[in-house]
Amino acid sequence: MYHVMLICEDNSPLKDVDRWLSRNGFHVNVSKSLEQANKYYELEDFEILLIDAAQTSRDTLNSIQQRPYIIFDRRPSLNAAIDYMAGGADYFIPLPTDSDTVLAHVIDVLEKQKNKSTSPNEQQTSGHVEPSIRLFDQLDTADSVPLLGTPESGIIGSSEAMRVLFDELNKVARTDATVLIHGESGTGKELVAKSIHNLSKRAEQPLISVNCAAIPENLIESELFGHEKGAFTGAVSARDGLIVAADNGTLFLDEIGELPLEAQARLLRVLQEGEIRRVGAVSSTKVNIRLVTATHRNLLQMVKNGMFREDLYYRLYVMELSVPALRDREHDISEIARILLKKACTKHDKPLPQYTKAFDKAILSHTWPGNVRELENAIERAVILSPDGKLEASNLKLKTKEGLPDKPSRQPSPSHPQQTNDQFVIEGTTLDDYLKHFVLTHQHKMTETQLAQSLGISRKSLWERRQKLGIPKKVTE
Repeated sequence: MYHVMLICEDNSPLKDVDRWLSRNGFHVNVSKSLEQANKYYELEDFEILLIDAAQTSRDTLNSIQQRPYIIFDRRPSLNAAIDYMAGGADYFIPLPTDSDTVLAHVIDVLEKQKNKSTSPNEQQTSGHVEPSIRLFDQLDTADSVPLLGTPESGIIGSSEAMRVLFDELNKVARTDATVLIHGESGTGKELVAKSIHNLSKRAEQPLISVNCAAIPENLIESELFGHEKGAFTGAVSARDGLIVAADNGTLFLDEIGELPLEAQARLLRVLQEGEIRRVGAVSSTKVNIRLVTATHRNLLQMVKNGMFREDLYYRLYVMELSVPALRDREHDISEIARILLKKACTKHDKPLPQYTKAFDKAILSHTWPGNVRELENAIERAVILSPDGKLEASNLKLKTKEGLPDKPSRQPSPSHPQQTNDQFVIEGTTLDDYLKHFVLTHQHKMTETQLAQSLGISRKSLWERRQKLGIPKKVTE
């Protein structure tokens, strides 16, 4: 990864370069002046400097003549260009500019530096010059993979939190390491898992995704590991499981914290021995899978509570990727909302309305406890309820975690102690209201299986009701 120092004020047209380069795999640090950059960084650590002429002087530039740099000028002139180039600048670019121009010049400077560092003898020995610098979307292992951060990739964003995630994701994806993805519900953990697979050497092999919470507990072992004929009532024929289907590819287990202890023991064997045994079988079959898991729960606390195997936890915790909550990505929210608006209008065959400041203000004022999933649902509501060609913020129908209408202002909420059971009251008289009340009241002392049995429904039905009614699971500290 190439490191770039960007020197400009917050209101500079050059500020957009931060986003453009980050999306293409460059690590960008920003300083407001060359003096500030020298104070907090070692400029030798950066392959190139991009400098707004308004933030420096020619005398100051004399101190960095040994570093490649490009000058950008909001008041360009021929004389200025000649002076800067004579002073050591690699390029002089008028502002404003566009992403293609910046990328082309940055890559050109970096390639010149690479060629300088390769001696003629080395070039003759190898028979060719070093290959060109490649962007994320030009890598051999991901020729057809959309650029991370773009709508095509499904993971939208260019905030600092997402740049950190993309950086780690690209490093992890090209290994075969087991990955644990952690993040709140609705943050896009499955999209991260898909990106890991698509950027890996297994990209041409299958990606099998399994939601452990959506499969009934008495069937999950059969679904994952397969079964022999007659292994249990209803097993009329032998069947391979989803792990075998993922052989040579990637297996993604979402909500791994919901996996029963018996299935956890079987999964541990797959990771330790690289083999799988069907339910009811006496012999094992070798498999070669890469395991990616995800959860919004605190697995370490579950280990302490005896709800998750400690040996499996440490097998899963090789690499961890944390997906930031939407409230921690404030600079991305408007961009995501605009893309989801287009998606909703296409889905419901509605004309695309103007994205107004009032609507954007309403979007930014909400804390989004349900993250991107909640944002998508809210925008879909607004599209359906608003008149054609208009977008009314009131039709977002935003609510707080407690089910109350959201306040228009975004005030930081103080920390509250954990709610006790008697704080949950029935807010209606329907069966859904009762179910929600029962789950919230009893989930701190009952497992998912016990809750489902008490309600007379399956574990899968309980999970589906949680999703439909927005019932949060108990928080483990």
